[in-house]
Amino acid sequence: MNINLKLGAITAAETAALAGAKLLTLSKDAPTREITNFTTEIGEITRGTMFIVSEDNSLAEMMAAAKNGAYSVLCTKAPASLERIPDTAVLVCDDIDDALGRLAKAYTARGGHKTIALTGAKGKTKTGEFVYSVLEEMYKVHKATDVKGGRQSDAQMLFDIPADTDFFLVELKLRDKRDIARLADLIDCDVGIVTALKSGIDERSNLDVLSGLKQGGEIALSAEDDALSLICASDTRRRRYVSVKNADGALCAENIRELADRTLFDIAGEGVRIFDVEIHSVGIDNVYSALFAALVGLKYGIPDEKIKSGLKNFHSSSLGVGIYTVGGVTFIEDSSSATPESVQSGIDTLCDIAKLHDGSRKIAVVGDLRNFGQEMREMHEAMGEYIVSKGIDKLFTFGVAAEQIGIGAVRAGMPKDDVCGNLELFSPLKTAEAVAKQLRAGDILLIRVGRQNAAAEIIRYLKAYLEKQ
Repeated sequence: MNINLKLGAITAAETAALAGAKLLTLSKDAPTREITNFTTEIGEITRGTMFIVSEDNSLAEMMAAAKNGAYSVLCTKAPASLERIPDTAVLVCDDIDDALGRLAKAYTARGGHKTIALTGAKGKTKTGEFVYSVLEEMYKVHKATDVKGGRQSDAQMLFDIPADTDFFLVELKLRDKRDIARLADLIDCDVGIVTALKSGIDERSNLDVLSGLKQGGEIALSAEDDALSLICASDTRRRRYVSVKNADGALCAENIRELADRTLFDIAGEGVRIFDVEIHSVGIDNVYSALFAALVGLKYGIPDEKIKSGLKNFHSSSLGVGIYTVGGVTFIEDSSSATPESVQSGIDTLCDIAKLHDGSRKIAVVGDLRNFGQEMREMHEAMGEYIVSKGIDKLFTFGVAAEQIGIGAVRAGMPKDDVCGNLELFSPLKTAEAVAKQLRAGDILLIRVGRQNAAAEIIRYLKAYLEKQ
């Protein structure tokens, strides 16, 4: 595990206080030395590192950490003597994971961001994507999904929140009763959204997991969930309801019109009237998700037109495909196997989404196709021809074989200046930098690189680039 402190360095003494650990040292300077990162790997120690000692609490391990430059260590049992590590701050806690959790919660609270937590029996992920799309119209949003990895992963999740985050969006999934206390203690939320109350653990567990609601926070619920009316009758927390059937909710969907590929409706509430809202999804569950997102958007001052834009910019994802908007650019992240058929499907999805956004440019980043025959060159060139036939504006290829896609596209009429190839499989950042130079708000971008690590590196770079703009 490696953790970087994104909100600035803290001293060993501050770390001990926030983590609930006892600080031992023979050095007067050690408590004031600044910590910038944590690691469990001796080889990853740099200046400013706090080393997390393994369960055997070996003095030899602590000495090795100190020798490699660590000024402090976190352990569960103090060494018999500090004389072998006289310049090191030793932080002793009862449990490493508990200590990291306390530290993460207290430290990341300094960031000043708002936290939106989602839970429920179904629809959490879709609702989170709608909320993200609306908030992203005006704010910097950091999203963590499906939090179920355990206490150490929880701490990592909190430490990963960037310093400039306005909203932290987190999805809480319950596996058993132990998750309730763990997640409730971890998350101090400003808004908690319960998409559906029914649960296999117990009937009110989704509310219990949000017991960390901040002072003045509120819970958003569906007015049509019958179980809620009984359970929430005695709940003292502030509640706001969304509805598709009546006008009793804080926000209601009216005049719902379901078409083949989208849903249109109006949003009504006290002092609120947003006409002709459009989402590119069908089904009443998606209308609920959109209402939750609108509720959050209105709470935090997002104008009606930007709420409509955020809801329209959301696109439902198929298996293996992630669709989201960053910095005004719609990403289509396709992780399925790179067969000719699947790449064509990705191009088709790119074109379908672009049709919904007038004036959008279509940009494709594609990698080598998987081939099981002898027609490797012909197959790649044919893909280039297909890309031109679909009116793609910019093409970036990644990989040696994928270069033939570019060649096929140029032969089919795409201008050479609109094609950029990268043959260096171990340099995906070269592709990312080339794409970044061409991107502008409103573009629809397909990332269809069959190599997952390379695709992830390209996407990370582009997201960071767009968030800085």
